[in-house]
Amino acid sequence: MFFRELTDIIVWDVIKVKITKILLNGVGEALAFSYPENTVPGDEDFRIGFSLNQLAKNEKIYFGSDHVSSYHVLVEGRAEALNSELGRRAFEAGQTFSCEEEERVELTGEGRVFNMFMSGGVRGFIRKMSLETEKKMRAGEAMGACVLAFLGLDSGFSLACDGEKMECEVGSAIVIQADKQEFFNLTITPEKAEMSVACVTGVMLNRYDFGKYIGVHLLERSEGTCRARLDICPDHMNPIGTVHGGCLFTLADAACGIAASSLGGICTTVNSNIQFLNAAFWPKYLIAEAKPKKFGRKIRTFLVEIRDDRDTLICTVDMVFYSLQQ
Repeated sequence: MFFRELTDIIVWDVIKVKITKILLNGVGEALAFSYPENTVPGDEDFRIGFSLNQLAKNEKIYFGSDHVSSYHVLVEGRAEALNSELGRRAFEAGQTFSCEEEERVELTGEGRVFNMFMSGGVRGFIRKMSLETEKKMRAGEAMGACVLAFLGLDSGFSLACDGEKMECEVGSAIVIQADKQEFFNLTITPEKAEMSVACVTGVMLNRYDFGKYIGVHLLERSEGTCRARLDICPDHMNPIGTVHGGCLFTLADAACGIAASSLGGICTTVNSNIQFLNAAFWPKYLIAEAKPKKFGRKIRTFLVEIRDDRDTLICTVDMVFYSLQQ
């Protein structure tokens, strides 16, 4: 094991993983962590980065890029996010919101917000865990290298990996890097009962994405749910003038894949059943909304509804996903 301490960063290497403790003292646009190291969202090889912003009254913070998506958790305070796609929404401490590629978000309020920026095929999620006592979990991804970050929202905690322990005070975050198919055991012990920990996950997948190729883009995502949109063009139509069934299924599968993977473990489709209810005659766009029916450790079932720009229900899709996480 190798251990070294820097001014604002503590790095801890164990056999399978690299663990970094970040002291979130600075605020602003600078990244507190990036993967690969020393890259920024504008770089070609940038994949994922974390930062912390201070929200001040009567000030605005802007998020959004054509090629980078972001996911955010409000660590403390209250805020309002004005989204170019979804309008204005209010957030309390511990709640999350996303800004997808080609979207813009204006954030106002008071408090602090933790940010994850992603590009190049990264699947990223933030979930909030409430801890009564210590929690044991197995981490790592079968389909790509992963980066995980843990930060206490209202208290500190300790994190143990393969028998070695690191303390994480309020105002700090622990970041773990693991290569593809490197799995490891974690134990998180709260400083006090009923504390909340934000668990941030980014998985480095293939940069190629058929859903993006046909124009699918995400609107919003959270734990177990996702909404995605497809703006219709002539290439999406079949010879009789309605949206091709393959486009409908791709839209549903893309939204559901994000929802299924949001609670840990990249997922793959194992079964689906689509019911075509109304023909989509040249709609301006279609929106798919995926909601969970049952969430198991390995098997996760969903219902997806696809509606057009006139809110007509075009089809429903029952989908079953399998988690590839060991």
